Amino acid sequence: MNRIDSEFITHIYKILPVILSLVGVTSSFLLYLFGSKLLIQLKVSVFGKKIYNFFNKKWFFDKIYNEYISQFFFTISYTVTYKIIDRGIIEILGPMGLSALITKKAFYISKLQTGYLYHYTFLILTSLTLVLGARQL
Repeated sequence: MNRIDSEFITHIYKILPVILSLVGVTSSFLLYLFGSKLLIQLKVSVFGKKIYNFFNKKWFFDKIYNEYISQFFFTISYTVTYKIIDRGIIEILGPMGLSALITKKAFYISKLQTGYLYHYTFLILTSLTLVLGARQL
């Protein structure tokens, strides 16, 4: 493991990024200063256009990422999170389910109300008997 540590790497490997950066800056300066016609010919050629598009479009990482990685997660999140969980489970257990339950129970309770006084008296006496009997137990 000591060979991997940066203390033990030879000096040429440590300054290699600086050397390559300076070579790149110098070569681009010289090419744009003295070889601009060569660069234009390279850019308008078929091979030059392909290289230019490849480097200009960031090696097509955005295209690969958008079409294959993020599109997969968007599809999963739409079908699972939105359709199944949000519009499915939460709607059934939440507002739509609660409103359907209340509507159904209100319909059954409205059937108990007949409008006759002897039905209401019987219901009051029965419930009062059940409450007092439960209290005695």
